[in-house]
Amino acid sequence: MSGQAWLEVENLAIRYGADRAVEDVSFALGRGESLVLAGSNGAGKTSVLGALAGLGVHRQRLTGRIRLNDVDLPYGDVRARIAHGVRLVPDREKVFGLLTVAENLRIGAARARSRDIGLDDVLGWFPRLGERSASLAGNLSGGEQQMLGIGMALLGAPQLLLLDEPTLGLAVPVIEDLCERLARLRAETGLSIIVAESDSQWLCMLAERALVLDRGRLLRRYDSLAASDLDDIHDVMLGLGSSRSARQSARETHVLP
Repeated sequence: MSGQAWLEVENLAIRYGADRAVEDVSFALGRGESLVLAGSNGAGKTSVLGALAGLGVHRQRLTGRIRLNDVDLPYGDVRARIAHGVRLVPDREKVFGLLTVAENLRIGAARARSRDIGLDDVLGWFPRLGERSASLAGNLSGGEQQMLGIGMALLGAPQLLLLDEPTLGLAVPVIEDLCERLARLRAETGLSIIVAESDSQWLCMLAERALVLDRGRLLRRYDSLAASDLDDIHDVMLGLGSSRSARQSARETHVLP
């Protein structure tokens, strides 16, 4: 990570009853940086995003510390996260399917903590939403719904955007287009982004750094993510171990115990 830590997660552990979802996960993020949480289903990615977003569920127990801009954030407090500029775009139910695109965007604007990002900005990043403004959100394609969910979150002028499995179920050209738009968005706004992703081929297009999780534990850090890391990450995610560990130390890659 370059510069001073803006988001700090220390020793995060999450349990649902007797079941462990996340165990002793720590990382930091600077302003304007992007990070991908990589792992297969059940790795703990969504649980980490939920903790960052302030979500709480029945029988969930969280320990550790989440600190944003020098402020400790309480667990299970979505309003506190929104007040500090944190927005989550979930992997499902991200839009109101029985409302039009325009109505969904108006809801996003009504929840805005500031007017730093307006509707014109969102339509500039995602012009397809303007073309489909009168369509019911439930009739949109998967890629269009993803753009609408992100657009609604952006109207809240977030400082930290959390995306849960944004490529899930999308065609390759749609994913490539979405990744390009997210990169442009970061470049133009300085937005910090954390993405949970289970498809290793898109990691480099989604973020500049990566953490690999498996069954709730942090296995690897890639502080300068490169395309040459993807085969190794894929192997780790499949539980096949590393065939390239000797080469990784030169790029600030750490193997965790």
